[in-house]
Amino acid sequence: MSKPAKRFDAVALMRAARDKISAEIEGMTLEEELKWLASQQIEDPFLKRLRDRAAQQADPGRPAAGR
Repeated sequence: MSKPAKRFDAVALMRAARDKISAEIEGMTLEEELKWLASQQIEDPFLKRLRDRAAQQADPGRPAAGR
């Protein structure tokens, strides 16, 4: 039995996304990376909460967004 042709390569997609992001943030300080991340448009509510929690951990005095 032969395998069907692969139509979607999730590993290649993730590697390409990681490489693109790595190139964009290369050389940034943590503060610059956090500003860059906050400037990105995120539609997924789970990812938004994750981003907000990460920003709050970096700056404990900052209130969490959406609360």
